[in-house]
Amino acid sequence: MNSVILKRSLEGNDLNDWVDLEHRLWQELKDKNLHGKKFLVALSGGVDSLALLLSLQRVLKTNVEACFIHHGPGANVLYRDQAQKFCADLCARFSLPFHERKNSGEMLNSEADMRDFRHLRLEEVRVETGCDFIAFGHHREDLLESRLLRLIRGTGLQGLIAMTELDRTLFRPFLKISKKNLQEYLERAGESGFEDPSNADLEPLRNWLRQSWLVDLEKRQPGALQSLARSLELLVDAPKQEDHFKGFFIANELSRSKFLSLTKTQQKQLLAKWLLSLKVKDFTQAQLEEVTKRLDNSQKEFTFRVAGLTWSVNAQQIR
Repeated sequence: MNSVILKRSLEGNDLNDWVDLEHRLWQELKDKNLHGKKFLVALSGGVDSLALLLSLQRVLKTNVEACFIHHGPGANVLYRDQAQKFCADLCARFSLPFHERKNSGEMLNSEADMRDFRHLRLEEVRVETGCDFIAFGHHREDLLESRLLRLIRGTGLQGLIAMTELDRTLFRPFLKISKKNLQEYLERAGESGFEDPSNADLEPLRNWLRQSWLVDLEKRQPGALQSLARSLELLVDAPKQEDHFKGFFIANELSRSKFLSLTKTQQKQLLAKWLLSLKVKDFTQAQLEEVTKRLDNSQKEFTFRVAGLTWSVNAQQIR
C-alpha cells in the first residue's frame, strides 16, 4: 500500500478495513474511556512512534497531532536534523498538525537528561495545543527491557511496574504489542521508520540487552522472551489479584458465576492462583487456556480432564 492509498484509508470510515493493530488500539481506547480525547504523539520517526501516529489517525480520524523533540548539539546532530525533516514531511503528507521543539542550550549528555528534556517540552506542547494526552509508542520489548534494567539495579516490586498504559496524561497503548507487529503494520502501509543509528551502539546497557543478550536468549530458548515478559507481568499483577479475587474460591470450590464475570486474562490468573492454593504446580499456560475454553460452556453440569485433573462443573461451582 503506497502513501496515497494509505492516506485515503486514513480518511475512510469502514471498520471492516481495519487491521488487527487498529482493532486492538480501538479497544484500548474504549477500555480506558478515551474516545473523543485529543492526543499529541511523541514522534521520533522510529517504527513504534510512526505506527502509533498512523494507527491513531486511522482509528480516531481527528484530534491527533505530532511533536518531534530535537536534542540539539551532539554526536548525532546530523541524524536529529534528518529525523526532524522526515517527521515534518510525513505529517505534511498526511495533513497532520506538526510541532517541534529543539534544545538550543548546553549539550544533553545522558539518556536521563534527554528523557527529561523530551518530557518537559512535550508537556509544554500538550498544554499549548489543548491535547488531553501525550501518546508514546513504547512496545512490549521496551517494557521488558525497562523491567530488566530495574531488576539489575535492585528494584523492588513497585519498580517493576516501570510503564503503564495510562499514567495521568501519558498514554502507551502498545505495551502488549511486539515491535515485529508494528513493523509489519508499517510494511502493510508501505511506510518505513527512520531509525536512530545510536541504537546499534552496544555500550549503553539497554542497547546491549536489546541487541545482544535478549537476542542470544531467544536463540538459545525460543519463546523465552515471551515467557520472561509474562512472568514479570504476573509478578506485577500479583498484589492486585490478592484483593480482586477475594471470595472467588473456598478450599476446592470455585464460584462459577464469579469466574465467568472475569476477562479471559483474569480467568487464567484466577485459575493459576486457585491451582497453586490446592498445591497443584505442574501446569502450563496452554493448559490454563484449554481450561478457560472448556469452562465457557452453557451446560449446567459437565466434567472434563485437563492438566492431569478431573474438573467437575455444576450451576454454582467448579471443582
